[in-house]
Amino acid sequence: MATIDLNLGGLGNPTNGTVDQSTYDGDTLLNINAIGSTNLTVTNTTNSPDVLELQQTIGLGVAPNNTVNLGENAHVALTGLAGANLIGTFNYNLSAGSTLDMSSAFLNVGLANTINVNMDGTGASTFIYDATGINLNLSGYPNITGVTEGDQIQVANATSGEYSGGDLIFRDSNGIVVGRFNADGLDPDLVTFSGGTMTYACYLKGTHIATPEGETKVEELKAGDKVLTASGGVATVKWLGYRTLRKVRIPAKDAVRAFPVVFQKGSIAENVPHRELTLSPGHHVYFDGKLIPAMMLVNGKTITQDFSRQVFEYFHVELDRFDILLAEGAPAESYVDTGNRSMFQNADTVSLSPDFGPAEGRPKIDGIQVLRSGPEVEAVRKRLLKRAEALTQSVRVSDPLLRVETNGVEIRAETEGQLEGVMRFVLPAGVQASDLRILSRSAVVRDTTAHARRDLREVGVGLVRMTIEDGAGRRDIDLLDSRLSGLHNPQDVHGATMRWTNGAAVIPAAVHGAQGQAVLELHVLRTYSYWAEQKRAA
Repeated sequence: MATIDLNLGGLGNPTNGTVDQSTYDGDTLLNINAIGSTNLTVTNTTNSPDVLELQQTIGLGVAPNNTVNLGENAHVALTGLAGANLIGTFNYNLSAGSTLDMSSAFLNVGLANTINVNMDGTGASTFIYDATGINLNLSGYPNITGVTEGDQIQVANATSGEYSGGDLIFRDSNGIVVGRFNADGLDPDLVTFSGGTMTYACYLKGTHIATPEGETKVEELKAGDKVLTASGGVATVKWLGYRTLRKVRIPAKDAVRAFPVVFQKGSIAENVPHRELTLSPGHHVYFDGKLIPAMMLVNGKTITQDFSRQVFEYFHVELDRFDILLAEGAPAESYVDTGNRSMFQNADTVSLSPDFGPAEGRPKIDGIQVLRSGPEVEAVRKRLLKRAEALTQSVRVSDPLLRVETNGVEIRAETEGQLEGVMRFVLPAGVQASDLRILSRSAVVRDTTAHARRDLREVGVGLVRMTIEDGAGRRDIDLLDSRLSGLHNPQDVHGATMRWTNGAAVIPAAVHGAQGQAVLELHVLRTYSYWAEQKRAA
């Protein structure tokens, strides 16, 4: 066990300390040894998966005010409390992505202490509470504040919960209270319970599914309910799976396969969907016999991927047979077990049921193809791009509107309208002390093309050469110079090294070294298709 001593004198202001969770392995117990008030911050600079076990030892006879701050993605388990008297105050402040475990070993010692848990209000955090073996009637209830979008409270042995009179109350299967917290000021409409977990949500999970009796929110469906299919038939719900994802726990490489895709009203066809529709990126949408993943339909205008959501909850409806549902009036597939059922939080609800066999995958149905690329997907994308242009008064253009800026002044090329080739920019005198900014329109690769792509790079123009000509002569600027910014990694294009700009590349003064009157030449190998506002007729 490692020990950190804080404020052993017990007098004056709280003693501050900082520890990094990543420096302690999973078997280390950290003890905070103190007599007076303390303020400890736990960081996690390397996003270590190890949980830091924390014990607090407080001198007897003292009324301490002790604070533990959990930094971003820190995970602390409170495993013990020793020596504390009955009037101490313990504060725990959680940051985005952090998790605090409070065990019965900690709670049992400090029955009459005041416990404050502040969930910070700036990002999704988790509070795990285990009061097994403790008579909660003998202790004050912890105070919960700062609850915002995506925050979760998980209570051991709880099977249900309610928000009543400003309190979050969790009960086990026998109706016995196993967790209770003072949490005034929450919006009851945003408090949701799933077993022993409370999630505070202000994101939409209320996608409407068509049923014979009208539309029903997806989360309200249950096994045995009837739903309408796109063909006009009726099917029976077999299972409803759900899972919650948190931004702070999604690796960058998995973002395109995780974050929700949002279809604006009418983005597919007239009044389809008839409300905004949010789908997981891998969910297939039905187009005239073709099932295409939502992520392959993004156009950056009417169909977008929302990477800003801190937390989001997906629901998937499994039917007694695979079919096409109507979600907000848009035809989309029902859930198919392709071996991925375990990704759902409630996967165990089917593990022992004889009605659920091994994964069989999507059944082959005459007239339905599952496609991710190819001419038919391109035809659908072209159609959706045309709708996006009409709905948003936008147009796709090929002119990158290339220019150079220095000292706040924009300079156009000698030959305007030239899309590719050598573009010459006459620079004013005095540019030697100024950076040169290469500005242009830009577009996310996948958004404006008919080809189905996952490329999330924002590209401006593709450069293969840059030169400066001044009184000292003509010289190349190294396209691979590490001091350049706003350029994507180099790529080989038919033997030439090309780098895309991101629409705002910078050549620092120390790199271009121009003296007096100078000319910058940009050799543009490729341009792209860019969204622009449609010009209205006068």
